[in-house]
Amino acid sequence: MKTSTETYEHTISGLLQKRREIMEEMAVARERLGVMANDVEAIDRVLERLGHNAALEMTLQLPPRFVVFYRGQLRQWLLTQLREHGPATTRQLADRLVKVQQKDSSDRRLMLDIVDRVGKGLRHMQSARLIVGTQKTKRGENTWRLT
Repeated sequence: MKTSTETYEHTISGLLQKRREIMEEMAVARERLGVMANDVEAIDRVLERLGHNAALEMTLQLPPRFVVFYRGQLRQWLLTQLREHGPATTRQLADRLVKVQQKDSSDRRLMLDIVDRVGKGLRHMQSARLIVGTQKTKRGENTWRLT
């Protein structure tokens, strides 16, 4: 009969826990790096407006962010939100998603990624006749509701 030491259960458990901790640290670092990159871009724009013409140091190129949803997960979440909270704009739904995922809503790049992803999902749902979009805001935003 094998004991738990012989089957490496304790070691596996410890390694899985360490892996989770490292992945959480990576996510926090990635978010922080995104915020810092946005800050540098803002400073660069102000320098240009103030007439600074000298070449600036090369900025760090960030890898593209991947906002991962499993197949149908975003669609289900959007349908649930519209069912529970009623009509909403793409931006409102994206804001809720950022809060649920506990992301930094002040990160412009992240918000644009999520708004784009949510908008695309909503348009697909509209073409499948699951929801209806009506243009109600002055900025041309659609307000989405269930059919």
